[in-house]
Amino acid sequence: MRRIGIIMMLIIVLMMSFLTGCTTPASQPQAPASKDVTTDVLVLGGGGAGLVSAITAAENGANVILVEKMPAVGGNTIISATGITASDTKLHEEAGLPFTVEDHIKKTMETSKGLADEKLVRVLAENSSDAYDWLVSLGLSYKIQSAEEPFWIIPTEGHYGAQLVKAFQAEAGKYKNLEIKLNTKATEIIVEDGKVVGAKVEGQDGAYAIKAKSVILATGGLNNAPEMIAEYNSNYKGVNTEMTTPGPTGDGIKMAAAIGAQLKDMEYFQMRPLSANGYWYKEVIVNEEGKGGILVNKKAERFVDETMKPWDLAAEILKQEDNMAYIIFDTDVYNTKDGKKAFDQGKGVKADTIEELAAQLGLDAATLKATVDAYNAGQDPFNRKAMGKVTVGPFYGVKTLPSSHYTMGGVAINENAQVLNESGNVIEGLYAAGEVVGGLYGAGRVAGNNTLDDIVFGKIAAKHALGK
Repeated sequence: MRRIGIIMMLIIVLMMSFLTGCTTPASQPQAPASKDVTTDVLVLGGGGAGLVSAITAAENGANVILVEKMPAVGGNTIISATGITASDTKLHEEAGLPFTVEDHIKKTMETSKGLADEKLVRVLAENSSDAYDWLVSLGLSYKIQSAEEPFWIIPTEGHYGAQLVKAFQAEAGKYKNLEIKLNTKATEIIVEDGKVVGAKVEGQDGAYAIKAKSVILATGGLNNAPEMIAEYNSNYKGVNTEMTTPGPTGDGIKMAAAIGAQLKDMEYFQMRPLSANGYWYKEVIVNEEGKGGILVNKKAERFVDETMKPWDLAAEILKQEDNMAYIIFDTDVYNTKDGKKAFDQGKGVKADTIEELAAQLGLDAATLKATVDAYNAGQDPFNRKAMGKVTVGPFYGVKTLPSSHYTMGGVAINENAQVLNESGNVIEGLYAAGEVVGGLYGAGRVAGNNTLDDIVFGKIAAKHALGK
């Protein structure tokens, strides 16, 4: 398993400890199983999508078992610090800030570079207001981020992901017909006579099978599976994984592919080119007109157009020695919110001169000075779209390790969240929701749509599985 930044790990451990302490009896590890068990709905994965699916199935009267391989529920949802995207909500109406369903669809399709499945995107947008209402019914409170970004709905206060998982867990605890098995990993989807009828699992009580009328796949993406990321897109070989929890290692995608599920958009990933210690920094610190800094490699040389798209920039950094680079900027950038964040969270270094900065970073002083001087003189062999400068001391340097942030691709589904095979036909009995799904985002994702799709397709999967 790849390393996780120390700070991120501490946050995850604290959150998991808190949530485990708040866990209801229904979410405690169960007694050892002496034989295979049966249920109506089996949910694989206990992140946001899995919890929503399990809650929805349980509230509709089904007996539900959710298995989660980690010692606590939450998945990557628990570390989500953004919010949810939704359209035509009561919040928009009350604020007088319109963001319609059609706006939502257009923004999602444009961000995807036209590659998303518009039928799925329409389902997502048309159900977003109901998803928002459901969150409010759980006791959560939100506000619109800003008039400039009316699509983005964030918590009134507090950490988004931690609040969300806590609310989901409390809701799950209301149902005696919902059993959550922690430290239990699904290893194989069981198919009989062409229909999915359960999964093999391994837990504290050994290996056994859980038979079910329907299985909902909610195991997350590939963020903690660097070898699989490189397999599907070699440009991201060597990517860092500090911006994830330990759980998303591609288990569900491998299990689904093994029974003939169609995989879609697997070459697309959301990468953070400027990242370290589990944090990422906005690219504005290296691409702003008149102010942005530069990236240099271990030879103290520029190697890229710093203003290119983030996923391309990440790929170029990963080609450098040790798959990393240094962000070099001046006091004008440091005095911005994003510059200070990069320096503080990236544990950067500061010096009065470029030569002193080079010494602290372990770079050749003469080369770094020549690189910075050339940039300040407007010499740019990489055709930047906007030129900045590094002239106002003190000067700052921060190491960056590009990190995987979100898996765009995954199993193909239809509007009912049913998993499709390679011929485009439904795999009977198998559903999917959350980051394990492909087709919703193409080459780019609108921030907040991911937690929306956990809810929308998590609910659709559960209801359709029960014939609702």
